[in-house]
Amino acid sequence: MIHFKHVMLPADGSENGIRALHHAIELVRLSKGTLTICHVANVVSVISGFDQIPNGTGYVSEQIAEDMEAKGKEILARLVEMVPEDIPVETIFEVGSPGPTLTAIAENSDIDLIVMGSRGLGPIKGIFMGSVSSYIVSHAKCPVLIVK
Repeated sequence: MIHFKHVMLPADGSENGIRALHHAIELVRLSKGTLTICHVANVVSVISGFDQIPNGTGYVSEQIAEDMEAKGKEILARLVEMVPEDIPVETIFEVGSPGPTLTAIAENSDIDLIVMGSRGLGPIKGIFMGSVSSYIVSHAKCPVLIVK
């Protein structure tokens, strides 16, 4: 059997992400490994939508960044609460573009497996993976398990 000593779960708070957490927990338990739950706040994407708002002081973008950080850390805390006490778990919060940031974390942290949910994008688009999961499947240097 292949053992995954260090499993990473990208966390977005979605239902598929929670299903992925359950798979990651079982794989970590079987391998007696460690689970790392990561959330990447894509602040640039959100702020770019505010290009028509006069923002001389930077208050709007600063408040958005603080709100996204609080929401990301809330997602991480909620998922950690779902992990049984016998599973070693750590969290990582980063700001950046999710795909490249998550693949860099995986490479720098010697991740053996990435377990993540696919994005539910509706009946037609739901056939395909979300853009982040698609990016990670294409660029990660370790195996990736996509959970629907």
